[in-house]
Amino acid sequence: MQVLVTRPKPHNQQCVKTLQAFGYSAVAAPMVDIKASQQLAQLNTILAADSTVDLVIAVSQYAVESCQQFVQQQRLNWPSSLQYLAVGKATAECWQQYGVKALVPARQDSEGMLQLIDQQLQGVTRATILRGQQGREWLAQKLQAKGIEVSYVTCYQRNLISYSEQQLEHWRSQINTIIATSGEILKHLTTLTSTPMQRAWLKGVTLLVPSQRLLEYAKSLGFVHIVLCEGASDMAFINALAQISSSARNKNDQR
Repeated sequence: MQVLVTRPKPHNQQCVKTLQAFGYSAVAAPMVDIKASQQLAQLNTILAADSTVDLVIAVSQYAVESCQQFVQQQRLNWPSSLQYLAVGKATAECWQQYGVKALVPARQDSEGMLQLIDQQLQGVTRATILRGQQGREWLAQKLQAKGIEVSYVTCYQRNLISYSEQQLEHWRSQINTIIATSGEILKHLTTLTSTPMQRAWLKGVTLLVPSQRLLEYAKSLGFVHIVLCEGASDMAFINALAQISSSARNKNDQR
């Protein structure tokens, strides 16, 4: 099993090292580079003592880490008076490192976050979504329909990374499994593959994704062998790979 890890910098290399430590052959191929945004200064208002925000939602660990850098630079703190919601376990674990205990939905996507807010966070009137340049419009629209005022903080910028034709051909000859953590990554992958043979290879790999929404998007792009993992943490991918390997061994034993 040769695994292509496409998650963004700087977490890509850590994921590769973790997979290798568990005995998997993993190759680093980040599709996106993450850079902190200049709009982080908006956090000053949200984290102020007189803030009127009730709920802070982080859509990724990249949002948390970008914000944390600003929080430390400005010598601020995450107020204990606010409620915090993370899209998944990896994001919540990232926040926990900085003293923030965030709720995590059972279904780790926008639909899951909305359901959790409905069930556990009644009384929220103002929410702020920490995100990249765009995203989570569906969640914002649903919250606004419930009378909740929603604002965004653009925490980071995503810059697509290009790869040579030679590199793509090398992947085609070696890679049979891909880890992808966002629709943007999947879209970029399909854009990079320009030849019929490359496209056939890409659609034929085993694709590991962290959410139901991303699984559905992958299907719309033509992917066939898709595995839904329990979140976007490195261990979620390792557990999925272990299940794939176990299923393959069982099939071989039955022959």
